[in-house]
Amino acid sequence: MTQKLTHWLTEQLPEDRLHVLRHQPIYLAEIKDIKRLVDWLMDFGFLEQKLANVGIRALIDDYDLALSLVSPGQQRVFQLIQKSLLMSSHILEEDNSQLAEQLLGRLLYFSEPGIKDFIEQVKQYQERSWFCPLFPCFDSPDGVLIRTLVGHGDSVNAVAITPDGRAGVSASGDTTLKLWNLKTGRVVRSLQGHTCRVLALAISPSGKRAISGSYDNTLKMWDLRTGEELRTFAGHGDWVTAVAMTPDGKRALSGSKDTTLRLWDLVTGEEIRTFTGHGDLVAAVAITPDGKRALSASFDKTLKLWDLQTGEELRTFAGHEGSVWALAITPNGKRALSGSFDQTLKFWDLQTGEELRTFAGHEDSVNAVAITPDGERALSGSFDKTLKLWDLQTGEELRSFAGHRRWVWDVAITPDGKQGLSGSFDQTLKLWDLATEEELDCFLGHSDAISAVAITPNDRWALSASYDETLKLWDLQTGQELRCFVGHSDWVRTVAITPDGKRALSGSEDTTLKLWDLESGQELFSLTGHTDPVRAVAISCDGKWALSGSEDNTLKLWDMRTLKEIRSFMGHDDSVSAVAITPDGRWGLSGSEDNTLKLWDLQTGLEVRSLVGHRRWVDALAITPDGQQALSGSFDDTLKLWDLLTGREVRSLVAHRRSVNAVAVTPDGKRALSGSFDDTLKLWDLNTGTVLAKLITSSSVRCCAIASDGCTVVAGDGGGQIYFLTIQG
Repeated sequence: MTQKLTHWLTEQLPEDRLHVLRHQPIYLAEIKDIKRLVDWLMDFGFLEQKLANVGIRALIDDYDLALSLVSPGQQRVFQLIQKSLLMSSHILEEDNSQLAEQLLGRLLYFSEPGIKDFIEQVKQYQERSWFCPLFPCFDSPDGVLIRTLVGHGDSVNAVAITPDGRAGVSASGDTTLKLWNLKTGRVVRSLQGHTCRVLALAISPSGKRAISGSYDNTLKMWDLRTGEELRTFAGHGDWVTAVAMTPDGKRALSGSKDTTLRLWDLVTGEEIRTFTGHGDLVAAVAITPDGKRALSASFDKTLKLWDLQTGEELRTFAGHEGSVWALAITPNGKRALSGSFDQTLKFWDLQTGEELRTFAGHEDSVNAVAITPDGERALSGSFDKTLKLWDLQTGEELRSFAGHRRWVWDVAITPDGKQGLSGSFDQTLKLWDLATEEELDCFLGHSDAISAVAITPNDRWALSASYDETLKLWDLQTGQELRCFVGHSDWVRTVAITPDGKRALSGSEDTTLKLWDLESGQELFSLTGHTDPVRAVAISCDGKWALSGSEDNTLKLWDMRTLKEIRSFMGHDDSVSAVAITPDGRWGLSGSEDNTLKLWDLQTGLEVRSLVGHRRWVDALAITPDGQQALSGSFDDTLKLWDLLTGREVRSLVAHRRSVNAVAVTPDGKRALSGSFDDTLKLWDLNTGTVLAKLITSSSVRCCAIASDGCTVVAGDGGGQIYFLTIQG
């Protein structure tokens, strides 16, 4: 049925096809033709065409039509597909060709018969070349993440939710504020007026106005209904870093890098009074529910309680060992929660000044806190990229939310206490389900960025290296982690596997290389000689030699039999960030932060030639199987194909929007992979320089490798996620 439907749709005239795509599901729901409605909504061809011609929002709405009509089993299937579309909407609005990748990357978690049938249908998609996920690689639709909101061009520094819970407001380093529809995930309007980064944000009790604080030393008040700037408040002598409104919406309190707090009359725009007492930047402010007192948090490691009527400092709270970044007051006004650079949260009694409890669990600075309306739980955000939900009575960590790629700057909770909104340095907002009791384990990878991957010659295993100081061995048939290699004392930056597939050599920020037995996981030997972090390593095709590159600006050649250093290569003016050895073992190639590649004679240690053309440093390279050409990736956002015999640039490959961190060449030498900070993995035709396939990932692609079959791909991203893919179509 589904293939017939797809073919039938493609045969229609464009205007007829558009009418059918828009109205047929509505018609089928109205006449309660449930069987045909199910057939349409389970047809990947229909989904693809509706997305391309009508849009993601209409496609998501189609499933709402059917949920009340179908059986519980079919409801579950539709809910998973709909939630997958919802979670992928920010990707699909950018590039609707990513539908197959996004659906498979999320639905492969599930084994329900209806989902399995749908997955098999998607896998047969052959309209173009694409990266087909072999195992789950994106957040599960059964997890706590509801949606990602994309639109800012810089970090999201502050978030707030309107009193009705329908909209969110964000403040960003791109100098704007944005009003979001939380149901659709779309920007309602953008508020422009600040001339520098916007750091702080508060919404009035009516939900009609917002006030923001900025690096431009001002506060601005906005009409959220029209986007109009109503008033500017000037008086602070430095950045405005915090702001809160009184419960009656008539006054606002701001905190600044100038170490003061200022109380403002929102009706007249006048400054009512200044509060002095902190010895460093005021990072957060909050006002008690009765509007009579305020609490401030500062980089001087203290919190202070103030009388808003008199300006008197009532109490100082000391206990944190680092700067206090965030605070929130309980709904009854009796207690407060603070977050600090010391990686803890502390719960305080505002009446006595007593520290009631310390919450430990974050692995980096706690930058944001919010308390649920019932006063029983709290949500925190951290530099460790996670959010955590806490029980305020017991101090227990209830749940951890992972998904942001960079620091979490701020959090807010909906009025019903069921959802949380976070803003991050990764330029996104994420909406989370705080009510979900159980979460499917969605993570496959490392706890920090994956810096390198390699595949064994028999295509049986993959090895990944990470900033979490470990390496992991993976089964390519099952996607399961087989073992973890622990021994480096700092980031593992690079890894290579010997031609017999039995051992691996890794390089680390700890300045050493380590040789590992892949079967046992045992560390066999540590190679020392570099005086700075080891950024790159390669092993010759005969397994006799290894070449390493370091931030000490040198390359070193090692004898893999004796594990001794043979010679050192000097010539680069900056860190050596990539190395490769030609298949015949005669030459070594290096890429450097001095923007050049250099070809070396491994027998003599002499520099053969320098390859010049990149405008910024070279971060990745690979040599074609015939040894005649090399491909380099650079921070200038390009790849370049080089003729190694002449040193000339053959072709420049341009399609990435940010730096290229990873390259790999297929065994036939005709295609290549590249990974970039623009969150994409691309497949290229080296003869034409055209992009054949693209995968939009969850974070920057830091590394990639391709198996000897020319189709199986392994990649790792900046969030620690590993991707097992096959090239289809």
